[in-house]
Amino acid sequence: MYKALYIIAFLFFNPIIAQTYDVTIYEKIGFEIGGFDGALDNEDWFGYSVEGIGDLNGDGFSDVAVSAIKDDDGGFNQGAIYILFLNLEGSVLSFQKISDTEGGFTGQLDEWDVFGTSISYLGDMNNDGLIEIGVGAEYDGDGGYWHGAAWILSLNSDGTVSSHAKISDTVGGFNAPLGDEDVFGTDIENIGDLDGDGFLDIAVSARRDPDGGSDRGAVYILFLNGDFTVRDYQKISDIQGGLNGVLEAGDYFGGSIANIGDINGDGIIDLAVGAYRDDDGGLNRGAVYILFMNSNGTVNNFQKISNTEGNFNAEFNDDMFFGKSIDLMGDLNDDQLFEIAVGARGYQADGARNFGAFYILNLNTDGTVNSYVKYTEGLQHFHGNIDEEDSFGFSVSSLGILTEKTCIAVGAFSDNEGGFEKGSVWILQLGEILSIEEVVSESNAIFIYPNPSKNSFSLNEIDGVSDIQIFDMNGRKVVNYANMNKNLFDVSYLPIGEYIVNIYMENNNSNSFKLIKQ
Repeated sequence: MYKALYIIAFLFFNPIIAQTYDVTIYEKIGFEIGGFDGALDNEDWFGYSVEGIGDLNGDGFSDVAVSAIKDDDGGFNQGAIYILFLNLEGSVLSFQKISDTEGGFTGQLDEWDVFGTSISYLGDMNNDGLIEIGVGAEYDGDGGYWHGAAWILSLNSDGTVSSHAKISDTVGGFNAPLGDEDVFGTDIENIGDLDGDGFLDIAVSARRDPDGGSDRGAVYILFLNGDFTVRDYQKISDIQGGLNGVLEAGDYFGGSIANIGDINGDGIIDLAVGAYRDDDGGLNRGAVYILFMNSNGTVNNFQKISNTEGNFNAEFNDDMFFGKSIDLMGDLNDDQLFEIAVGARGYQADGARNFGAFYILNLNTDGTVNSYVKYTEGLQHFHGNIDEEDSFGFSVSSLGILTEKTCIAVGAFSDNEGGFEKGSVWILQLGEILSIEEVVSESNAIFIYPNPSKNSFSLNEIDGVSDIQIFDMNGRKVVNYANMNKNLFDVSYLPIGEYIVNIYMENNNSNSFKLIKQ
């Protein structure tokens, strides 16, 4: 029986507070587990991709999107995603499936498209009140064999699709010369308005792109129009965009992408890109590149983190695939340095293949590793039942908050719970070990709502609050509220994006939260 996970209302992403990294509470979601009663079949690969999508239905609890890329709705391996609406315990209250036959999705999927290869929360990109998610279909055949595609779905609050746009070799204004087996759509990430034209941009990877040599991989920076078509692009590969011949054949650069904010303080967002078949130290051990970006989408400089570089001294094994998934966790320990979660689905435990693990890396401003914590069964008080070939850590995503604690969703797509490779997702809460009674008693902690917010936000309690300051992700203060006479704080004039809200108390304590401005 899995312990209950209490997710506090109205919060998404992570507060910036001092805390430990222990797993305090965990929940498993899979076939007839965790409140999920979706009709998973053998080899559906539920959990191939996971993504926190905020509070989509407005019930106060964070929701999550999960893919099952070998789902057969409409045809063999066409793929599907599930929008999971979570309850107070972190289990599934209800869900909506999106596939070729369900969820209001009218885009055409074909056999072997593997829709759901990646899922990315994009926010309200066009300011119409609906959030968008990016969905990869890396085996899509537009233009040629496995050229790949990226979908942008606008979601209703019930998880159904309101509208869609597709970017591939033949639609969406994208005129890059994709080739057979490039698998464009491997991962997708919102990178903000990189070029400053007023429209949000995205990064889309193609892990098998052959620039410089077979399967080296590439990342495309797509500068979008307001209708989600591509205005222009910049390719980053072994021979383009500023990497300058650092990749090797079979690296799969672009196996994952994460926007990690501006960690070097130059005013431009930076990216973490996985190359999970990199051979530093041994076969397919994996690596992560920290890319310090220019506003035109090229790489200014980079730092590699692997078995031999980046001050990362963890123990690797061959076929570990470190970097198969990445997500930004924020500043978990209040040291002014960002943490990222990195999956290693091939981590071996006592010789068990593809047991799986993930790491939380504390990054220096130069992209090297300051410290790290590893998570798998038996470490950091996590005692969930993981088996050989589960591929725990194949996907990771920052999800939500329990009082002052961070939650993370971890996919294990080849888990055999209920049937062969039906797959599963774990919800882990990180922080101080508490009893259930203590957890419940702490559920009255201060929080902001709604989050994401379009026009304004409030606090659940303003007594004892002295002032509120909002900073952009570059650390610049954009507004200060010192008048607490009214519990309504206007953010309508702020540009769409992510901000840090610092709440200062009269007792000299403070709390910080990440706010998504839509």
